[in-house]
Amino acid sequence: MPIQMKWTFIVNICLFCNLSGSPDIEFFEKKIRPILVDECYQCHSEENKIKGNLRLDWKGGWLSGGDSGQAIIPGQLGKSLLIQAIRHGNDGLKMPPKKKLTAQQIEDLEKWVVMGAPDPRSSENTSKSEKKLNLQASRQYWAFQPIKNYPTPKVADKAWPKNNIDHFILAKLEAQNLSPSKKTDSVTLLRRIYYDLIGLPPTPAEIDNLLNLNDSKQKEFIENKINELLMKKDFGIRWGRHWLDVARYADSTGGGRTLLMNEAWRYRDYVIDSFHNDKPYNEFVKEQIAGDLMSSSSSEQEMERLISTGFLLLGPTNYELQDKTILEMDIIDEQLDTIGKSFMALTLGCARCHDHKFDPISTQDYYGLAGILKNTKSVVHSNVSTWNKRSLPLSKEDEEKAKNIRSQIKEFQNNINGLKSKLSDAGAKNKNSKNLKGIIIDTPDASIKGQWIKSTSVNGFVDANYLHDDSKEKGQKSITYPIKIPKTGKYEVRASYTSG
Repeated sequence: MPIQMKWTFIVNICLFCNLSGSPDIEFFEKKIRPILVDECYQCHSEENKIKGNLRLDWKGGWLSGGDSGQAIIPGQLGKSLLIQAIRHGNDGLKMPPKKKLTAQQIEDLEKWVVMGAPDPRSSENTSKSEKKLNLQASRQYWAFQPIKNYPTPKVADKAWPKNNIDHFILAKLEAQNLSPSKKTDSVTLLRRIYYDLIGLPPTPAEIDNLLNLNDSKQKEFIENKINELLMKKDFGIRWGRHWLDVARYADSTGGGRTLLMNEAWRYRDYVIDSFHNDKPYNEFVKEQIAGDLMSSSSSEQEMERLISTGFLLLGPTNYELQDKTILEMDIIDEQLDTIGKSFMALTLGCARCHDHKFDPISTQDYYGLAGILKNTKSVVHSNVSTWNKRSLPLSKEDEEKAKNIRSQIKEFQNNINGLKSKLSDAGAKNKNSKNLKGIIIDTPDASIKGQWIKSTSVNGFVDANYLHDDSKEKGQKSITYPIKIPKTGKYEVRASYTSG
C-alpha cells in the first residue's frame, strides 16, 4: 500500500488521540466546579447576594479577591485565604460559615491550589446575559474548522527544508533562535523507524545488512523497510494501542463489583485490524458509533461492524448500582464524554448539569445527544445489571455447521434425558431384600431400644423399614443388628439409609 496513505492516516489519528482535555482542567470540572456551585455560589456569585465582595463564579473573582484580599495564591496553600477559610482554623474566617466541607472536598481544593489553581473560566467579568452561547461564535471553535492548506512560512535557511512540513518546523525553530539537529546516521534512522512503526528495534542482522550498503543503497533499503513495516501486523498493534487508550479499552468493567468482559478482545482486534488494513478514518468513526445500523455486504462485514460498537460499552461502569435510572444515565454520560473527547475535541460531560462554561455545548445539546443513546438498549437490569449482548452473524457455511451441531446437541440431550428418566424410575422403586445376594439384615431382625418413628419423607432403597429417632433422646436410643457369618472370610459391608 502507498506510504502516503498510511502516514496520512497516522497523522489524523494522532491529532484525535491528543484532543482530550487537559488533566488539570478535567480535575477542575469534575472536582472543583461542583464544590464551588454547591457550597460557595449562594454567597459568592453574581446570581446571589455577594458577601465580603468576593465572587467565586469567575476566575477574576478569586484573583482580585474580596474585602480580605486575594482569595487564592496559586501554588501556595499557606497564603491562600480560601484554604484557610475552608479549614475552619480561624474563628473569624470560616467558609462555609455553618457547616465545614467534607475532608475529601477540602483535600480536592488543596490539591487544586497546589496544581496552580487551573481555571478555564474567563478572568474578565461577564454579565449573565453575556454567558449565553452564541451560535455564530461557537462555529469558530477550533475543533470545528475544516482542514485546509496554510501558506508555507518563509524561512532564513532555504536549503534545509525538503518539503512543506519542513518549512513549518524550521519557522518555529528560527522564531526561538534554534537550529535543526544535524542529519542523523542511517542506523539511528532505521531504529527510529522501527520504534515508531512497530515499537520494536531492528535485529542485529538487519543493521548489518544496512551497513554493508553504500549511501544510495541505504536510502533505498530504508524506504523498502518502511513499506515492509507498514504491512506487518505489528504496525496495527503498535498504533492501535493509541486508539485503545482513547476508547478506554479494558477487559473488565471496573466499578463496584468488577465484571469480566470476556468478548472485549474482539473490539481490540477490530481496532488492530483497522489500522493494519488502513481503514478510512471516517468509516472507522461511523462504525464505532453506529456500526449496528449500517448496511453490510457480507456476514463478515456485519460481524465486524457489530463488534466495532463495543466502543460504546467499554467504559468503567458500576453495574451493581441499585438505582437503575441513575445507572442508565451514568452509562450514557460516560459514552457522551468519550464520544466528545474522541471525535469532537469537546468535554461534553460538564453540560450534564449546566451549560458548558467554555466549550460551545449547552445542557439542551447534551440531553439531545443523551436522548439518542437513551433510545438504545445498552444495559440489561437485574440485581447486578450487565451490558446488552447480541449474537454475531455467521457465514452460510458456518451457519450450516452450527445447525448440524445444534441438531446433534438436541439428539444427545434427548438421549441423556431418557437415561435420566430410566435412572429416576429405577431409583423410585424399592428393591426387595429377598432378591439381593449376600447376607441381608433388616430392621425386623434388629434389637430396638427407645421410641423410633417410621420414615415417610424420603423414599427408601431396600424394603421399607426405615426409622428415625424423631430428634428426641439423642444418644439414648439404639438399633442393634444381629449377624450370623456362615464361614470365615472377607466380606464387604453395605448399608442402605436415607440422607434425610
